Amino acid sequence: MTARKRQETLTDTPLSISAYRGEALADRGVPTLHQLDTISPSLTITNFGAGNISDATVFIRGIGTADHLILTDPGVGVYLDGVYLGRAMGANMSLMNVDHVEVLRGPQGTLSGRNTLGGAVNIVTREPGQEEHYEFTGSIATRLHAAVGFYGNTPITDTLAISLTGQFEHRNGIGRFINLPGEDTKVGEFDKGGGRFAAKWTPSPRVSVLFAIDGSTGHYGLSPMKNVIINPAGSSGLTQADLPKNENDNGTTNPEIPNTRSKDLGFSLTPTFKLDDHLTFKLIGSERYSHYKGGLDDDDSPLPYSEFPETGYARQWTGEATLNGEYGRFNFVTGAYYFHEKGNADQPDYIFAGEQDQFFVDQTTRSWALYAHAGFDITDRLTVSGGLRYTDDHKRAFAYIGCCLNPGVTRRDGWNAVTWDGAVNYKITPLITAYATVQRGYESGGYPPRPFGGAATFIPYNPTYATNYEGGIKGPLGDFLRFSTAVFYTQYKDLALQFSQITDSGFVTITSNAGRSRTWGAEFEGDLKLSPILSLNATVGYNNARVTKVDPGVIGVAKGDVPQLTPKWTVAGGLQLRLPLASGNVVTARIDESYRSAMFGQSANNAFNRIASRSLTNFDISYEIKAKQLTLSAFGTNIFNKVYDVSRVDQFDAGFTEIIRSNDRSEFGVRLRKTF
Repeated sequence: MTARKRQETLTDTPLSISAYRGEALADRGVPTLHQLDTISPSLTITNFGAGNISDATVFIRGIGTADHLILTDPGVGVYLDGVYLGRAMGANMSLMNVDHVEVLRGPQGTLSGRNTLGGAVNIVTREPGQEEHYEFTGSIATRLHAAVGFYGNTPITDTLAISLTGQFEHRNGIGRFINLPGEDTKVGEFDKGGGRFAAKWTPSPRVSVLFAIDGSTGHYGLSPMKNVIINPAGSSGLTQADLPKNENDNGTTNPEIPNTRSKDLGFSLTPTFKLDDHLTFKLIGSERYSHYKGGLDDDDSPLPYSEFPETGYARQWTGEATLNGEYGRFNFVTGAYYFHEKGNADQPDYIFAGEQDQFFVDQTTRSWALYAHAGFDITDRLTVSGGLRYTDDHKRAFAYIGCCLNPGVTRRDGWNAVTWDGAVNYKITPLITAYATVQRGYESGGYPPRPFGGAATFIPYNPTYATNYEGGIKGPLGDFLRFSTAVFYTQYKDLALQFSQITDSGFVTITSNAGRSRTWGAEFEGDLKLSPILSLNATVGYNNARVTKVDPGVIGVAKGDVPQLTPKWTVAGGLQLRLPLASGNVVTARIDESYRSAMFGQSANNAFNRIASRSLTNFDISYEIKAKQLTLSAFGTNIFNKVYDVSRVDQFDAGFTEIIRSNDRSEFGVRLRKTF
């Protein structure tokens, strides 16, 4: 594992962490980042930003940000080969060419830095190597869901190897745009493709240079949505008769709404120098660009009440230098980090209450940090570790709204923080470890994303701080059980919570610091070998989160409310039968179940934005022909076709609750995997 920027075993890492190999993700029905929350405890991932399926909004233990606009920062960090992805839009990436994925729970403010208040997700791809290897995958399923992928690795010389990944995927939609008769795009459909090229040059045993370029593009139909009338006297005038009779259909008359798109491109260069037998110096430099088109017709009807077509882009540059040292019982990592991002969001022709207007925001962020972390083996069984990080953030934000923020307003603000952690590991046995850790995390301050209330609502909110106390035990019991347990208690100061409401000017998203909140809970992961051919894996997460103090003037959130998108229970289990045949071939059959309890779409809890629990079932049956390196599979995902809510925003004054629905409907298909 590389969760602490050095190689160490999962058992020796004093964190609540889940790790999944790439092949296991495919077998368990996790083709993209979005589905990762069906197998990992205390993790919720949704994709509803601007109705664009490429969005990945990540929450861990009740911490995250349910917004995609450039003025907002995520509360959970997503990393691709060590490069931080600053935007949620475009982060719902394919997990095809993946060596492994790590999910780190709890504040990661020392080594991962800012905006990892809830945790971090590390996606680690396969590096080019000297062994020639090729893979081809293809699948076809119901709903005309077809996907093809290719991975190739080949050495060019004794010191240079390259790899190439390519993929394309299509799926039909689930509904029509009934008031746009000439529109060919269907609700929820997608066509997306991408690729990654990597080259690794190793001119000597002590020097290596890794270069990678990755890109993706996608065309999507608007995410499925369904509205419910909650106040017939609302200002929108919306009635049941205005809404589509088929809940999979969409009722907009705005031709800019149905088609959403995304485009992402990234470069990274990673030279590594082994200075001697003890010291390793590493640089990671990257540039990433993302662009999207999206938008929502909030009332889902022909009424010209609330329509927000939108485009946006972000470009970021990052640089990180680390020095790792290993001296017997003592190890350390020190580093310096720089992040620069520019981006905007533009709604040049939005409509509210029948009036057309313009909305535009942009932001420039500069952040730098210095950090150090060290560990010491006091005895062969007892290890202590800890670290410090200093972060300095500066933002310049501009907002223009024709109706109510005209001329535009520019804000400039800066924040800084010292974060830290400390941990103790004790080996109960040579293979089983107990740990206790205290972590301090920090999320940057920022600006409300939709200040339709004018300059008075475009004011900065403060950073959020978290202190997490955690203990756990993990390791194997014999050769039949591998497990990991954790209990935690986390306090948050100035937790930034969003509240959305309709005003006379438009749809306002207010971001306020709630004062204080806390969460406590427990997590369990286990793999149990029931027999030589039968195994069971299970995960359980319990998360009891509450707002405990609300500062004067904060609206929409009350003491005792549960932060948004925070289920109390996340449970997953899988039963696998692996049967070797006399021919040498192998039959593998597994069934997976995932449960998530009820949660709220907003931190202002009420019955209108309560999201009901959901349970999903997948299966996979594979036949592996060893001699031909060929695997044939039959699979089913969401086999009982559970349709569930992804987001709910109650707009009582307007008269309705706006609901984004799931897009992962039942599918049954076959898959082929061939290696050479």
